[in-house]
Amino acid sequence: MMINRLFDEHEIRPVQSLDGMWQFEALDEKTEVSEMPVPGAWETDPNLASYRGRALYTREFSASGNVRIVFEGVSHTCEVSLDGKKLGSHYGAYGAFGFVAKDLAEGPHTLTVLADNRFHEHSALHISNDYYSYGGITRPARVEALGDAYLRGMHIVTVKKDGVWQAQAELTVKSLAETAETYELSLSLAGAEARTEIRLGAGEEKTVFRKLSCPQAENYCLMGDPDGRPVLYFAKAVLSRDGQAVDDLRDRIGFREVKVSGKDILFNGKKIRIKGFNRHEDYAEFGCAVPLQAMARDIALMKQCGANAVRTCHYPNDPRFLDLCDENGMLVWTEAHARGLSEEQMRHPDFDREEELTIREMVDQDFNHPSIFVWGLLNECASHTAYGVALYKKYIDLIHSLDASRPVSYASCHFDDDLGLGLEDFVSYNIYPRWYKDEPVADNLKAQKAYINSAGGGGKPLIITEIGAGAIYGFRSETMDKWSEDYQAQALREQLETVMSDPDVTGCFIWQFADVRIAAGNRWFSSRPKSQNNKGVVDMYRRKKLSFPVVSEIFHRF
Repeated sequence: MMINRLFDEHEIRPVQSLDGMWQFEALDEKTEVSEMPVPGAWETDPNLASYRGRALYTREFSASGNVRIVFEGVSHTCEVSLDGKKLGSHYGAYGAFGFVAKDLAEGPHTLTVLADNRFHEHSALHISNDYYSYGGITRPARVEALGDAYLRGMHIVTVKKDGVWQAQAELTVKSLAETAETYELSLSLAGAEARTEIRLGAGEEKTVFRKLSCPQAENYCLMGDPDGRPVLYFAKAVLSRDGQAVDDLRDRIGFREVKVSGKDILFNGKKIRIKGFNRHEDYAEFGCAVPLQAMARDIALMKQCGANAVRTCHYPNDPRFLDLCDENGMLVWTEAHARGLSEEQMRHPDFDREEELTIREMVDQDFNHPSIFVWGLLNECASHTAYGVALYKKYIDLIHSLDASRPVSYASCHFDDDLGLGLEDFVSYNIYPRWYKDEPVADNLKAQKAYINSAGGGGKPLIITEIGAGAIYGFRSETMDKWSEDYQAQALREQLETVMSDPDVTGCFIWQFADVRIAAGNRWFSSRPKSQNNKGVVDMYRRKKLSFPVVSEIFHRF
């Protein structure tokens, strides 16, 4: 099966993939394109390379009874209809969502998706930005057959007590029946099992909490840890009625704890040292709909470069990429969608609702990935204003309420007027000495640390979430001109050696792993050659620049 993950999430619940060729019609531009692959970004079709507008996707599937139609990602606004009747709508390209349809007649049914990637007036997050907002059904889709009740979600927190791992599980069950029913719910994990009885009223949803002691469980260890490896376990929940299994849900977890202690971030009690990359979901041939083979190649290249961490700037990534990070023991900073918004943009009437939605979807869908060590939010937004920082506090508190087991942070670019320092669990800054500021890296970092200590962020870990320089692949310059591969390599050497040798810095994420397309004609146009953000150590085709071996040498040394 393995539709949207690297493993089967269901062994009992029947699932059919909706991936493949769909009928397609661009509604705002005349084109002869009549089919489109799912998953896929429509910009990969040469006739739609810069298409910003609406498009109608249509296909048939066969089913009967109760079904749940799930999309892992549609960019970025959509309406979904079944047999001509609207099921619902969704905003946001990076969150999974689904709709339940009950009592379908046996036979074929017609599913339509109206997708829209315009920067329309109701879009507060998807705006002209320093990356490209692609269009289409960009992640896998599926149809699930349901009975009278189903498991809607499972979150598991692992805690070590007296040398033994404990699992604290939260299971959510939803009834689709017209009458009350009693079910048995079981959970098995790492040789341990728990059972409970649950009674659901008609249409009722309940969340059940259970604890398991897992003495057989081994530590989930990060890449390069001499004491172990990234051991993963399947958590399997089964819903039964009258002794008959009627539904199930599986996920993979790792037994680990993340804590902040003074100026250190601890992973299973060990201080971590971040050697990472920022990575956009963007690939020359595929846009944002990156296939599994290319995801695996990215991780292999990052590991070859000596990296042990990745930041999913600036939105939640495809769950399959996170699965690969889990398997490789690669630390992940995942981030709710929002980048570079001013106070005026944060006052957009739809901003609060849309940002809360992306936060809730991020935490819900990515909760069980052991590689995720922090939830990020609101990159370079208005934390220097009273209104902006009030929203930062609101969303940080929200994330803590949804998951108290991980720290929360945000990447700031307000170098001397950030009002939010102290709200986050550790401090994160984006700095670009030798690029936007032509000054020695050591001087820039010293001044930044002094400000952080004076403004409420002292005594906490510090991560440099962005640092880097641009280079156009193939442009060489003996005189070290900006945008040359030579200058980028030189700048990164000074940046990384300064940051990684500083005892007050927990590590850094290089901006960025690969070059990416940006929205043409936006406010960065004049400073973005080729309408790309060219700060990658590889280009859009993953060809290595001169900076790649420089970064590799430094990361392996530290």
